[in-house]
Amino acid sequence: MIWREGVLFHVTRRYPRKPDAARVDRLAGILRHGLLAPAACDDGSVFSDLNLVVTGSSVPYDSLIFLHRFGSVSWIYTICERGRFTVFVDPQFPVLTPEAMGEHWVILSQDEVYVRDRVPLEHLRGVAIHPADADPVLAELGAEFRRAGIPLYDYDGTVLWEPA
Repeated sequence: MIWREGVLFHVTRRYPRKPDAARVDRLAGILRHGLLAPAACDDGSVFSDLNLVVTGSSVPYDSLIFLHRFGSVSWIYTICERGRFTVFVDPQFPVLTPEAMGEHWVILSQDEVYVRDRVPLEHLRGVAIHPADADPVLAELGAEFRRAGIPLYDYDGTVLWEPA
């Protein structure tokens, strides 16, 4: 089961929702480079769909990757819809908690934790997608999944592709 207590995960959409944003395939980028914070990405292809400005924090907001540690309040992130995907991270990967971010830190989700700069590819444990996205994702990115050796699941945990 991919959704179990304590699992670290990151949820996003394959393509940006901002109308003026470049059509960057986020899943392809993650399969090539791991998870990157916007400030750790030299070409500007990693950015948030949210328009947030955070000031007064000792940690630059754009230097973080926002993850969730699965628990009872995580159900909203398991909503399955086309174009949305989840990247699973090694649950032992070191993270920062909201408490570690200081008293002025803005907490957007009760289950969020953070990683500075990047989660390298070798710490990714799988990707989950909507079942209707399976054929297009495998057709377009099958070689990237094979190269990265990262399994692909649907949101129910059915294995769609796994390394041999």
